[in-house]
Amino acid sequence: MPVADAHVDALWKVYEQGLDFRSSSLMQADYESLVKGSVAFQVFAVFVSTRRSAQQQLTDVLGSIGQYYAQFVHTGLVRPVLWRQDLTASMPSELEIDSPLAIGGLLSLEGAACLQGSIYVLNALAELGIRGIGLTWNGPNDLADGCMEARGGGLTAAGKRIVKEMESLQLWLDLAHLSDAGVRDVFATNLPHVMASHANARAVHDHPRNLPDDTILEIIRRDGWIGMTFEASFVHAGPATVDSVFRHVDHVLQLGGENHLGLGSDFDGLSTSVLGLSSAKDYPSFAERLRARYGEVIARKLLHDNLMSYFARQLPSHPVS
Repeated sequence: MPVADAHVDALWKVYEQGLDFRSSSLMQADYESLVKGSVAFQVFAVFVSTRRSAQQQLTDVLGSIGQYYAQFVHTGLVRPVLWRQDLTASMPSELEIDSPLAIGGLLSLEGAACLQGSIYVLNALAELGIRGIGLTWNGPNDLADGCMEARGGGLTAAGKRIVKEMESLQLWLDLAHLSDAGVRDVFATNLPHVMASHANARAVHDHPRNLPDDTILEIIRRDGWIGMTFEASFVHAGPATVDSVFRHVDHVLQLGGENHLGLGSDFDGLSTSVLGLSSAKDYPSFAERLRARYGEVIARKLLHDNLMSYFARQLPSHPVS
């Protein structure tokens, strides 16, 4: 079964460590692993060190985007998706790609300090292909507090301006690293396009990076999307297994998330892997476990169809020239 994954840090590995996206034993989501895992569609996160100045972060973000086009796109390994029409879907839940070896790819920005509060920088990055943004990583910046910031503040005035401009650009907002107060501030706006690209259920495992039930329910109500992640520390207090991941899946399904749930592995960004989910190459065996537990229809939704349906609703249409 085809897989659509909403979050990997492969681009960070390539940019920061000089690895080869085509094939690298030091990566979990290099091209070779994605193909072996039947990944048809991948969101590549643009992440840079938050320890650097905002100006240096912007330089690194631009360098990462340049490397994406040079190593991923212009080599023919990834087919860039910028507009709804680029999905070339024959059905809302199916993605047809130009070649069985060309992976559909989208760019998201993980941590937006590089914007320096400027809607013009935001517009420039959208022109370069960024289609989704997480305002923070774990700590604070000039837009909001991250989920690991003890202060627990919400959106700043600059953050609210950026969110308003994101609405006009039809960019999705990623809640994965945002503080609970920041999430509430986002929900107080009219922004229709929300997702949590790589986060699990806090009711199953109490971790600040996981989502409380009220957030999950509001994402479902807004026709958004949630990606289960394979960072073991977000899955279970001890060693995490595929069954541990399934407990999070079960919980979101019980909340009504059958059409709003999928996968955001965080491959190449994991500090500790789930046993049996150490790289994209493990997706086929994981798919079989999903099918055995939930049946063919739900397994296809979780592996691929729900995320593609979200993008069919959310991505902007190509401007008429």
